Amino acid sequence: MRGWRGREPFLFVLNALLLVVLAAVTPFDLGAARLLLDNYSATFIGAVGMTLVILAGQIDLSVGSALALGAVVAAAVSQAGWPLPLAFLAPIGVGVLIGLINGVVVAYGRIHAILVTLGMMTLLRGLVVHLVPAGWVATSDAFKAVGLARPLGVSTSIWIAAAFALGVALAVRYTRWGREIYAVGSNPNAAAILGIRPHRVWFAVLLFNGFAIGLASAVHASRFGVIQNNIGQGFELLLITAVVIGGTSIFGGYGSVGGTLLGVLFLALVRSALIYFRIPALWEQAVYGAFLLLAVGIDIVRARAWSGAWRGGAA
Repeated sequence: MRGWRGREPFLFVLNALLLVVLAAVTPFDLGAARLLLDNYSATFIGAVGMTLVILAGQIDLSVGSALALGAVVAAAVSQAGWPLPLAFLAPIGVGVLIGLINGVVVAYGRIHAILVTLGMMTLLRGLVVHLVPAGWVATSDAFKAVGLARPLGVSTSIWIAAAFALGVALAVRYTRWGREIYAVGSNPNAAAILGIRPHRVWFAVLLFNGFAIGLASAVHASRFGVIQNNIGQGFELLLITAVVIGGTSIFGGYGSVGGTLLGVLFLALVRSALIYFRIPALWEQAVYGAFLLLAVGIDIVRARAWSGAWRGGAA
């Protein structure tokens, strides 16, 4: 299920309505919309990577801590006086290494992804606190200038996020790898009968998600002059919620990158509404959690409906 047949049209209309309401009753204008997209560029990138993981029937809880470590590494490299491209490549390398470890342990160690990535999340968070005992680390002016640049009037971070999302969407839709992800997420045993090796697919999506988070951390770090050691807390909840709200089944095998992008935009607009209407920030996580539970509930109902239809047709 890769087309716009599920939740995407509804989310598109809902986002449009939210934009209209915000524009009508708050100071939300084109400049605010552009800033919102800038602020969520790393989230768009991370959510695309998480989409592939969930499509394949897995989960990654280490993304928030991985984002923090990658951003800290990017800041440190940018301040070290090394060539500027290394400040972008180093956090990507960190993300790939984290994805590699997660992928190997999950796919070939046969340990559930929740346990592996939960352990990785805790390990990386402790490492970040150890590396940044002062609580923050600064980025270089040159590094920040790249992140804040606006080629053709659009920020660098949005160009990167858009190119990444488009490339992944095309790969998932038109390549054998994409078809294998959907097949394994739908039914790994049936996929194995067809000659697909589920553990290779799980390894690949976790590795790729590491790359995505590394890229997201580079984009995030390049937009700020200071990186705090508590960044990324709750990032995993944000990504998973956006992916599931966007129509990707938490059980795998169903969803799209386009739906995920709409899910991120929806959560971004909801957060903007909470801020404009002066609703306390502590409600933000509660709202996200409620949306996640609602989306999972819809998935459960849909899965039971399909199961009932299948049994009825086979009878």
